[in-house]
This record gives sequence, structure tokens and C-alpha cells, in this order.
Amino acid sequence: IVLGLSVFFGERAYSIAEKNGFNPADEHNRKKKEGKDSTNNKSSTSNKEDGLITKARDVFTRVPTLWALFCEILACQGLSTLLNVCTVTKVSEVIPDDTERAGWMGKFFATVNVLSCILQFGVLPVTSSFTEPSLLWKGMPMIMIIMTVLLAFPKITGGGSGGNGVEPSLNMVASAFLVMKTMEFSVRRMLDEMVYVPLDYESRFLGKEVIGVLGYRFGKSAASLALSALTSSLGAVGLRELSYFTTGAAGLWLGTAWRLSTLVPTRAEAEEAYKKMKKDS
Repeated sequence: IVLGLSVFFGERAYSIAEKNGFNPADEHNRKKKEGKDSTNNKSSTSNKEDGLITKARDVFTRVPTLWALFCEILACQGLSTLLNVCTVTKVSEVIPDDTERAGWMGKFFATVNVLSCILQFGVLPVTSSFTEPSLLWKGMPMIMIIMTVLLAFPKITGGGSGGNGVEPSLNMVASAFLVMKTMEFSVRRMLDEMVYVPLDYESRFLGKEVIGVLGYRFGKSAASLALSALTSSLGAVGLRELSYFTTGAAGLWLGTAWRLSTLVPTRAEAEEAYKKMKKDS
């Protein structure tokens, strides 16, 4: 039933896109035709390397927005990985029973999915009609800076645990991770797609492929490797130290997101670029 509904809504989405003049297949076929027509005019450069890496390098050099998005994804995934480690560490400490811990984690991610669904289908369609994407790009890491500062300094709210209350409580850690994953699954994914819409065909699809394959995976892997290196050199890293790292990662995310927000077009500029692209096709 779920797969059937997925197919139905997928076909519905493609029909709506085609109705509004946004059919990637048309542009793809046009690019292939242009490539065939210009083959004879490019015989002198036929020996030039035309691999994926070369194309990706050229696209990222030509479109700085893609490089800014790539850096933003690295910082975002790094913060998400750190918060994940903090949550797993704290849950293991507070809930030693494996069965109870698995049930708690299941309820946690179920809550993330419900909140993300509410935001993506109920709140964002309304707010995005009058809110500029640049404000949302800046707002997400700002929220996480506040959350991670409260983790690093739990005495501010009196919600710490441990002998002197110097470690964040499970509720504080889980809340920060909940907010992060909810924004990541709803707000950030919407903004991520909006970045690609006004771009040309090659930038849109090749850039998305490279960022999707490398950006998300490399961000998580880099954070994991950094934690492993710290553990190897300094010994066991406690939750208190991890909370400091999350604050630094949130600051790094803010810097990369702020840079990206200066490059993404406004709603009016994106609409104008889309109309021009539609006219040219």
C-alpha cells in the first residue's frame, strides 16, 4: 500500500511539474541535441578529458553557490553527527537496559518524523510564501547555536546533571538533537532543493549528484574520524567536552550558511531566472 501511494504521488508530482513547464527530460534532450550539433565544431578539443571529476570541477568553479552549499552541508552534517553521538552517549548512560533504550530511540525518531511532516506540509508552504530563503538559511544555525550553548553551559538553565550539574541532562541533549533533525528533514531539505531550481541544467543535475554523493557522506565521515582522532590522542572524551565541540560546530555551520545565504537568489530573482530558463527552452 505504501509503495503504491508513493508511485501515485510521484506520478502526480511529475505531471504537475510538466504542466508548469518544468520537465527535466525536455532540457536533457535539448542539451543532447546541442551537443551533437556542436561536435564538428569542437574537433580540436576532442582530446580534452570529459570525465565526471572534470565536469564537476568546472561546474563548481563556474557556480560558486554550489561550492558554498557543499561547505554548508559538511558543517551541517558534522554538527548532526556530534549531536547524535551526544544523544547516544547520554541515553546509554541514563537507560542501561538495551530494550528500553531501543524503545526510547524509536519513539524519539518517530517524534522527529511527525514534527518534520507537520513543518514540511503544514507550516513551510505558508511561511515560505513571504519569507526569504536567506533568512531561513541564517535562522537554522542561529537556533542551534542557542541550543548547543545551553548544552555546553547547562547551569544557565539549571538543567544539568551529575554531581555539580556540569553535564547536560538527557532532556537537554535530546531536545537539541530533536530540533536539529527536525530542521534537517524539513526546512533544510526544502531550502536545499530551492538552491538548484534557478540553476542551468548541468549545474542543477551534476552539482546535485556530486553534493548528494560526497557532501552528506563526507560530512558525517569527517566528524566521525575527527572524534576517533581525538579519542586516540586524548583518551576518552566525555559528554561535557562533546558539548563544547557541538557549539563550535554550530558556529562553523553559521559561517557557511551565512556565506551561502549571500549567494542564493531572492524569491523574486529565482522566479525571474526560472521564467527566463523556461523561455529559452
